[in-house]
Amino acid sequence: MVIDPSEFIPFGEWLANAVGGFVVLALVMFVAWTVIAFAFTAIRNTPKQAVSIVGGGLKRAIIEDFPRSSLRRIIGMTRLAVQEAIRNKVLIIFALFVVLLLFAGWFLDVQNDHPARLYLGFVISTSTYLLLALAMFVSAFSLPNDIKNKTIYTITTKPVRAHEIFLGRVLGFGLVGTILLILMAAVSYAFVVRGLDHKHTIETASIEWDEETGLGTGYTSVDSHHRHDFLINRNLTGDGAVGIAEVAQGHSHAIFREGDNYVLGPPTGDLLARVPVYGNLRFLDRYGRESEDGGDGGLSVGKEWTYREYIEGNTLNTAIWTFDNLSAEMFNSGAGGEEGTLPLELNLRVFRTTKGDIEGKVRGEILLVNPEKTLPPAERYSAPIPFEAEEFQTFQVDIDYSEIRRQNPSTAELEKINLFRDLVVNGKLEVHVRCRDHAQFFGMAQADLYIRAPEGSFEMNFIKCYLGIWMQLVLVTLFGVFFSTFLNGIVAMVATLSIVVMGISSGFIGEVQSGDAPGGGPIESLIRNITQQGATVDLDMGETATSVIQAMDKFYLNTMESVANLAPDFPKFNMASKVAYGYDIQLDLILKQITTTLVYFFVLLFAGYFVISSREIAA
Repeated sequence: MVIDPSEFIPFGEWLANAVGGFVVLALVMFVAWTVIAFAFTAIRNTPKQAVSIVGGGLKRAIIEDFPRSSLRRIIGMTRLAVQEAIRNKVLIIFALFVVLLLFAGWFLDVQNDHPARLYLGFVISTSTYLLLALAMFVSAFSLPNDIKNKTIYTITTKPVRAHEIFLGRVLGFGLVGTILLILMAAVSYAFVVRGLDHKHTIETASIEWDEETGLGTGYTSVDSHHRHDFLINRNLTGDGAVGIAEVAQGHSHAIFREGDNYVLGPPTGDLLARVPVYGNLRFLDRYGRESEDGGDGGLSVGKEWTYREYIEGNTLNTAIWTFDNLSAEMFNSGAGGEEGTLPLELNLRVFRTTKGDIEGKVRGEILLVNPEKTLPPAERYSAPIPFEAEEFQTFQVDIDYSEIRRQNPSTAELEKINLFRDLVVNGKLEVHVRCRDHAQFFGMAQADLYIRAPEGSFEMNFIKCYLGIWMQLVLVTLFGVFFSTFLNGIVAMVATLSIVVMGISSGFIGEVQSGDAPGGGPIESLIRNITQQGATVDLDMGETATSVIQAMDKFYLNTMESVANLAPDFPKFNMASKVAYGYDIQLDLILKQITTTLVYFFVLLFAGYFVISSREIAA
C-alpha cells in the first residue's frame, strides 16, 4: 500500500510546521474580505465612508457580536436548518445507499482474490460520494433560497447575529449528515461482515493421512467461489484448533475437532487492523558505502514512478531501516526479551533483469544490526536471516529470539545472542535488507518494511475511517454555506465543487508545476496532443515559442497552485485504503485531520460572518 511520506511526521512536529500555513490562510482570507468589502462599499459610497463602515464592522464583530453569542439562538438556528434539510427529503440519500447495497452483488466481482478490500472500498467510497454530494447541494442552496423567498427577513428581524445564522446552518446540516453517516456506517459494516461470512465443510473420508506423523491433508468444499487446502494434526487434543486451512481470497480458517468430524471456524485474516511500527529508511551503495553526497537514495531502474527505490542483487547494496523506541513489551516478549518473536512484515517489489524462473521467488536476507557504530562489525551484525520475495505479495518474517545468532570472531562459530541486550541500544535497532540473486533488484519505500505490533481493533479502525468521511462532510458544508452567503445557489454549488476538485488535484498540480510530471502544463500538453509529440521529449516548437508557452503555463500553474493550497487536501482525509488493506489508522493522522478541520471551521465562520454583515449593510 502506498503511504504519503507526510504521515511519518509526528503530530507535534507537523503542527509546529503547519502553524505558519494556518496563519497565512487566515490572513489571506481576512485581507481578501477587507479589500473586497472596502471596494464594494466605496463604490456605493465614498472611500472615506467605506473606511468608517468597514472599520465599524470589524469593531462590532470583536466587541459586540462574537462576545455576546447566544447558545439558545444558535440551537434555534440549528433546529431550523435540520427542519429545512428534512423538508428537502435528504433521507432519500440513505434509501439510495441501501438500494445500491442490495444490488451490489450484480456488479461486484464475487470471485475477487481479496473480497474484503472490494467490499470495504465499495461501501466507503459510496458513502463518501453520496454524503459529499448531499452536503454540497443542501448547503449551497439554503441561504440563496431563503433570500429569494424573503424568508430570511423573518430571521434577520429577530435579535440574531450574523455568525449565529452561519453557525446554525453549518451545525444543522452537519447534524443531519452525521445521522445519515452513522446509519450508513452501521449498514456498511453489516454488509461487509455478512458478505464475507461463509462456511466450508471437510469430508473426513477424503483426508489423506500420514500414519507416521499423524498429519492429514486435503481440501475443503467449494463455498463462496473458493476452497482451501488444509493441514490437520490428529495427535492434538483439547478444545483448541487441530489444523489450519491455507490462505485463499485473503483469509484462512482454523480447524476444530467435533467427535469424529472436523469443522472449520469463521474466516480470519480479511478484516484486520495491523499496527505497524515504521522506521527511517536509507541506503548503502553496491560497495556498502554511505552515499557520497549525503543523500539516502537507492537506485533507479528507469521507472517513472519514483515512490520506490531499488537495491541491486548479489552486492552490498543495502536498504537500512532504523527503528526507535523499541521494547520487549511491545511484542509480548518474555522477561528480558529471552522468548518471543520479532514480527517483520515486508512488501517488496521485485524487478528482474534476467528471466530466470519467472514463477520463482527472489532470494534476500535480513540482518539485525546494533546501531552503535563504535563497536567492531562482528559485535554489531547478526547472522543473515534468509527469505524469499515474490512480486505484489506481502509476507511476514517471524524472527524467533532464540534463533538469533552472530559469528564469534575468535572461534568463527555462530553463537546465540539476546536481541534487546546485544542489538537494541536505547530502543534503537537497524534492520538491513539485501537481495541475494544476481541481476535482480528489490524495490522498497519507507512503509514497505515495518515491525508488526499487536493487532488493533478492526471495528475501531472502521469508525476512524468514517470519522474521516465526517470531517470531509463538515468541510464541504462549511464551504457550501460560505459561498451561499454571497452567491446564488447554482454558482455556490459550482464554487464548492471547484474547491473539492482543487483539493483533490492539488498534488497533481504541484507535480506539473515542479516539472515532476512529464508533458508540461496544460498549454504545452495541448500542443503536444495536436502535434503528436511525446511527453518525454523536448517540445519541438522553436526556442522562442517554447519559452512563451512554458512562461504562460508557469503563470497559470502558479496561480492554480496558490488557489489549490487554500483548499483542504481531501485525499488525506480519505482513509478507505488503510481499512481495506488492514492497516490501523494512527492517532497522529486523526489529530492532523481534526486540527485542519477546526482551522477551516473558524476561518470560514469569521469570513461568513463578515460577508453576511456586509450584505445587511448593503441592503
